[in-house]
Amino acid sequence: MDFVRYVFARVVVYLRVLKPRETILLGLIGVCAALVAGDGTPPMGRFILAAIVIVVGSGGSNGITNYLDRHVDARSERTRRRVLPSGLLAPRNALVWSASLVFVSLILAFFLHPYAFLAGCLGITAAVTGRKTWFTHFMGSISSCGPILVGWFAVNPNTDTTLIALAILILIWVPVHVWNLMLAYRSDYIKAGVNIFPLTRGLNLTYRLSLVLTIALYIDSLFLWWVGGFGWLYFVIANIVGIWMLYSVGKLTFGGHQRDAFKTFKFSAYPFLGFTFVGLVIDIWLRLLLA
Repeated sequence: MDFVRYVFARVVVYLRVLKPRETILLGLIGVCAALVAGDGTPPMGRFILAAIVIVVGSGGSNGITNYLDRHVDARSERTRRRVLPSGLLAPRNALVWSASLVFVSLILAFFLHPYAFLAGCLGITAAVTGRKTWFTHFMGSISSCGPILVGWFAVNPNTDTTLIALAILILIWVPVHVWNLMLAYRSDYIKAGVNIFPLTRGLNLTYRLSLVLTIALYIDSLFLWWVGGFGWLYFVIANIVGIWMLYSVGKLTFGGHQRDAFKTFKFSAYPFLGFTFVGLVIDIWLRLLLA
């Protein structure tokens, strides 16, 4: 029994280094992109393999970023209990484990389609470039597009306006999402030695920029409905989560409290991004059911 508990504990540690919550979100949007690319019914074998590639690759990339950020994480109150700063896993083991997952995912991605392989390489390269610098947010936007590009090209090698609108959505979403986390823990980040935008600028400027980007995010979600030929269900979902997101960021911009930034950060993940992508898939399935 003690041996089983030990093995279970080690498995949990190795999974924790992959940032499960972030990996699940990236996996979700990538899987949804594959379903949209296949008009709701992609070939099952190809779809399952694509899902494996997305989840394994995203987890491996997150593990590598955990490895690269371990020294900063150790100085931050919010992240010092992660497996590497807390000493639960040796950095070398974390790197080998994470890099192995990335390698496997890229091999499988190439088997699916060379475009999926290139998209995976782009996402992983962007994820590990410019960590904790002013460049981080730009590269984070690109790396977060990796799952949707891999999912799409694994099923459909053609690029159209729907894919472009999906990529733009992610490119805009990442700064809004990350900035709100950084503002919620501003003093903690600065104490850890992270002196990059938006920490180096006033809160009001960042809130205003976030509001502008959120407006663009809402417009792009409706543009996606238009160019993708989606139905009323996605339109309703996009408006509900989009307006709610606008309200959340607008509240921060016009007199909100800094602690509300964390609520906006949380909402921007699963309620906003998750519902948006799931809404696309359910909309397609509903139209197929009613056809």
